Amino acid sequence: MSARSVIVTGAAEGIGAACARRFAENGDHLVLVDKDEEAGRAMAHDLSREDRQVSFVQADISSRLSVHNIIAETLESFDRIDVLVHAAVAHFEAPFMETSEEDFSRVIDHNLKGSFLINQAVAKQMVRQIEDIGEQNLNAVSDQAIVNIGSVEGITTQADHVAFAASQGGLHQLTKAVALSLSPHGIRVNTVGVGPMRGEGKTQATDDPVSALARVGEPEDAANVAWFLTSKESAFVTGQTIFVDGGQLVRNHHANETRS
Repeated sequence: MSARSVIVTGAAEGIGAACARRFAENGDHLVLVDKDEEAGRAMAHDLSREDRQVSFVQADISSRLSVHNIIAETLESFDRIDVLVHAAVAHFEAPFMETSEEDFSRVIDHNLKGSFLINQAVAKQMVRQIEDIGEQNLNAVSDQAIVNIGSVEGITTQADHVAFAASQGGLHQLTKAVALSLSPHGIRVNTVGVGPMRGEGKTQATDDPVSALARVGEPEDAANVAWFLTSKESAFVTGQTIFVDGGQLVRNHHANETRS
């Protein structure tokens, strides 16, 4: 696979950073996006090589202007966009009765509206690229793909994760709708739904063996699947959520069946 132009949001730490490293190993050119300028620039510096360009954009993906700046930086650097890995996720927990309207709006704006904005902006550019070369040459751009990093909490949740769970359920449905919208252009869109992951969210940062594999996941576990979903090996996969959860959903389903 030749070097591609890849945007990775939430790239300064956790799953986003692992995704950035995984795509860098493939030799792709990267635009890293994060709110944390210091950590983001340090990551870009660490991943840069003579044969691999890496730049950084400080941005809040819930802002349309920030998303515009991400697209502009990518086109200025690489003249095209081949892949988006959207890993900028805001975790939040509070009892339902104590979750304020402001808290709920903030989480939805970041996790759901932000996902819509960055997916739409990238999709528009990808479609323009396809139109420039002609729809009959879809094989020439078959590597174009969007991967959203989500959570098993789009399916199951906890009582004090109301805002976060709502945003994740919306993200899973957003991915399906975007995948259908872009399928005529050969652009694939999928979600990686992560379970307990080291360093991801307050309640998922421990070594509590909540998965069927009796361990928490590593960010690299999710990054490897994200890379797969942008590769030719997954050329017939779109509109899906691939759960990287160590069997957590299966175990929870089995426990519910046993209790009933």
